[in-house]
Amino acid sequence: MTDVSIYARYSCEKQNETSLEDQIRRCRELALRHGLLVNDALIYTDAAASGTDKGDSARDGYRRLRQDWDAAKFDVLLVDEFSRLSRDAVEQAVLLKRLENNRRVRLITADGIDTQDPDWQLRLGLQGLLAQHESRKLRHRVDRGMVGQLERGYMIATPAYGYDLHREYDAREEHVGSRWRINPQEAAIVQQVFAQREAGESMHQIAAWLNSEGILCSRKARNADGGHWRASRVKNMLQNPIYRGVFVWHGSTTYAAKMKTLGLPVTTMEYARPELRLVSDESWQRCNARTISRSGYGGGAHALSGLLTCVCCGGTLALSALKRCRSVYCPACTEAKSSKQDESRMTSTVATAGVEIMLKHALDYFVSEPFIEAFRHSLQLRLTGDRQSGVDECEARLAKLKASQERLSRMLVDLTEEDAVLQQRYEETRQKVAQTRERLGQLKDGLEEVNTAVAQAQLAADPRQYLQSIFDADVAPQRLRAVLARLFPSIVFEGKTSRYISTFKLRFSPSVAMALASGTEAITTSEIEARFVLRYWPSSKKNETRWTVNTFDMPARRSAATVDVNFPSHASA
Repeated sequence: MTDVSIYARYSCEKQNETSLEDQIRRCRELALRHGLLVNDALIYTDAAASGTDKGDSARDGYRRLRQDWDAAKFDVLLVDEFSRLSRDAVEQAVLLKRLENNRRVRLITADGIDTQDPDWQLRLGLQGLLAQHESRKLRHRVDRGMVGQLERGYMIATPAYGYDLHREYDAREEHVGSRWRINPQEAAIVQQVFAQREAGESMHQIAAWLNSEGILCSRKARNADGGHWRASRVKNMLQNPIYRGVFVWHGSTTYAAKMKTLGLPVTTMEYARPELRLVSDESWQRCNARTISRSGYGGGAHALSGLLTCVCCGGTLALSALKRCRSVYCPACTEAKSSKQDESRMTSTVATAGVEIMLKHALDYFVSEPFIEAFRHSLQLRLTGDRQSGVDECEARLAKLKASQERLSRMLVDLTEEDAVLQQRYEETRQKVAQTRERLGQLKDGLEEVNTAVAQAQLAADPRQYLQSIFDADVAPQRLRAVLARLFPSIVFEGKTSRYISTFKLRFSPSVAMALASGTEAITTSEIEARFVLRYWPSSKKNETRWTVNTFDMPARRSAATVDVNFPSHASA
């Protein structure tokens, strides 16, 4: 008695089960021509499963076929085409070796292959090459079809959290494409997640809130309770550009990792989907900026954590342990000076209490009446149609970003080993260059209109009252940190001129100050730069010290202020 088996597979969801029935029917006809009888218990099938190595894990039928082959449960294997077994070159080679070493099993295909023929290896090898070529052509056709759907305004992926899938059909009830529609309940949760991140909360805190509220996880749950939110899931949500109304083709980290393995460049394409926007561009950028946390997940246990940078190496300053006096210092320079004996590095430290006093003085300086009036005048010009100032600001911003990108690019080239942080900074700067260049084009073409209601709200707002409240003792450190990061795009510690004198260079965004005070989005990207000298005055009396802050490098205004050390501290115990 000869045990005869059949294997059938179709690879695409657009096909259907009749494809399996047709393959099995042809194999039964093939068996009759050879005088064989098929054992119905030895019919293996896989539906909508790829024939490449990537799809093997989903091919239960093929896995059982190999197990029964090893167990010698059949003598003849019938398939419609050799490519039904596999399209992968490695798996095809394994099958060929298996057939050569185990001649007890005979392979017969409906398109003319029979391992009892003398030249079956050559014919099977040629068919294998054709199957691999067809697989590559199929991938190309699938990619081309997906891009075509995106160009026509449809969506091609499973909806992200916050959206529902809506299928569209033509007059003949044939599926022509799918679109995403905003799910109001889930969209509100997405917006709350962005709001909490903007306020400085860590991703772990946001995940804990989602779990405590009983909100079902965005991914397919493995159990009946709806799954469990984790910080990594929150991070993926915040990084998804669809929430700012942009779908990125080949923008997933999985695709990037695959291209890196293959040694190929990642080519992405952006497709605008303004109808799917849930948050503003500014909000999305802030939630994905490194100013909220250096690790990418945290929320800042201290109000100054990650805000200051080193003038020497450009690295982020760290906070010392809470002992006698908490201070900020540059760990990269400290390590370089210690291990490499690099005396050019800056290893100065400055107390966080003094830095907070300096920042408070800087706010008083930057939001003084002359600066506020200058900003209001600029905003009034925008309302009256003067766009040239906006173009000039954008060009200046683009020039700075391009210079920063070139500097980071040179640093990456000079590296002897991979630096993930530096690479991330380069990617962030590159994205900002592209966005600013696009914004400049819109301004020059006259496509950007000033939101009158927002401009009027900012003209009426007084940022001084708002900014005084952010330093209240009951303001959470992460909240203060998020606000300071927006107000001061750059806080550079330039070192010390003596034991008690430290210098800083700050860039301040008046537009952000007006936006925060009015509860709106910033309209301009203009920034003001100034230097400040922080001096510590020790006292012989217990618990009595004073700090002096001076402003310089600003010929139009020079100021000095002396502030008590009883400044509310936002340090975390």
